[in-house]
Amino acid sequence: MLIEKFFSENSDNISVGIANINSKTGKLSENKKKIIDALDLFSEKKANLVIFPEYCLSGYFWEPEKECRVYMDKTCLDHLRNWLDRIVRSYVNETLQYIVFNGLIKNRDDTKKFFNTSFVLDRTGNYFNKNRTYKKTFLPGFEKKYISSGINDTLVLKTAWGKFGFLTCYDICFPQPVQELVHIKKVDALIVNSAWRKQGKRQYTGLKIKENSYYKIQWNMILPSLAGQNQVWVMAANAVGQHSLEGLEYCGGSGIWAPSGINMLKGSDTEEQLLILHNIDIVHEVEAERKDYCYIDDFKNLYRK
Repeated sequence: MLIEKFFSENSDNISVGIANINSKTGKLSENKKKIIDALDLFSEKKANLVIFPEYCLSGYFWEPEKECRVYMDKTCLDHLRNWLDRIVRSYVNETLQYIVFNGLIKNRDDTKKFFNTSFVLDRTGNYFNKNRTYKKTFLPGFEKKYISSGINDTLVLKTAWGKFGFLTCYDICFPQPVQELVHIKKVDALIVNSAWRKQGKRQYTGLKIKENSYYKIQWNMILPSLAGQNQVWVMAANAVGQHSLEGLEYCGGSGIWAPSGINMLKGSDTEEQLLILHNIDIVHEVEAERKDYCYIDDFKNLYRK
């Protein structure tokens, strides 16, 4: 299903496509086909930048660990360079200039670990250059068994439409990397790749409050706050639907939030969808939001005294 909206009539502005899809664990060929089908549509609709969820090729981890490791090793981006090259030859051009993927790269210093890596397919061909990738910093408990942190890693993509910084899933809970991207790197937008799940129980017996989808509530709170508190665009691609082996559910809700924190476009929390917001005025909307109250300037002024 396609959801398509127009931010403005100015076709010189950027059009962004976001894949609110389910990447199935253990189904690399099926995931590849789903990505190709999405790219066919994004290309037809003249998107300039396309964003896929975290682990879009491999799907998420599962138990038993031994079986999971064998499969995950096969899905490493190290083994998929030829496929990625074909993606670039087939889809990257003057219109569709950037495709954002996330996947696994082997940690050469610790053979039992991978790096969770976001990277950009473009015409440079330097997909895995250390200055062209972002390795996830903050790791939830289960991932620490498989993933090494990319501590102090950052990625900023400079485009004709503005500067884009990268975060991965759990990273959005921590202010430090966001502040570095916004205050120091001066990005206009944050790109988020995620496999954020719904489940998470919270109960307050005295108030007779019981919530079984707490993590979904977090997702819906944090993303608009991330945009509004930092006065930047947030563009997030999240997985949706069931983890094919563990029975958990991803919460979907991929979308685009303006520097005000107001949502411009949002995907389903249950169904796969492709989202496109056309002709976004990235830089001017950031400037307009900061015209009356510029949080960055006020923050700096506080510490000058």
